[in-house]
Amino acid sequence: MIVEDGTNVTDADSYVSVSYADDYHSNRGNTAWTGTDTVKEQALIKATDYVQQRYNGKWQSTPTYTNQSLDWPRFNVKNVDSNEIPNRLKQAVCILALESFTTDLNPVLDRAIKREKVDVIETEYMDNARAGVSRPAIDGMLRPFMWGGSMMGRTVRV
Repeated sequence: MIVEDGTNVTDADSYVSVSYADDYHSNRGNTAWTGTDTVKEQALIKATDYVQQRYNGKWQSTPTYTNQSLDWPRFNVKNVDSNEIPNRLKQAVCILALESFTTDLNPVLDRAIKREKVDVIETEYMDNARAGVSRPAIDGMLRPFMWGGSMMGRTVRV
């Protein structure tokens, strides 16, 4: 595992080191954060992959370096230095890494089933059902760094 520290680390594949994640989870009493360093590294890489895929193109500003491996660090983001990986991003990766122990962060999505009949097999899908997993806590943690995030103000229709 190669950790991006804000200095454009070549071939970085994680925003978080195992020691950072160990401290994060220990401070919160997350006893499920166990296993070898290799297992933890794999979880942190999966979590970073998820963040890269889910939020790509939504971040404020532009990458600091033209050839960086990951979306961060970024130049000209309010309250974040151009050579910094924000703590909120690191914390989100830690949460997602723990979640990856028990679930696939990027599952193949299907429509929600409304009714399923077994004899003479019949499946009815929910009308307009949204396929996918929602992670509002992660979205909320990262919102200040996204276009239209909390730093930009809220639009209200009346």
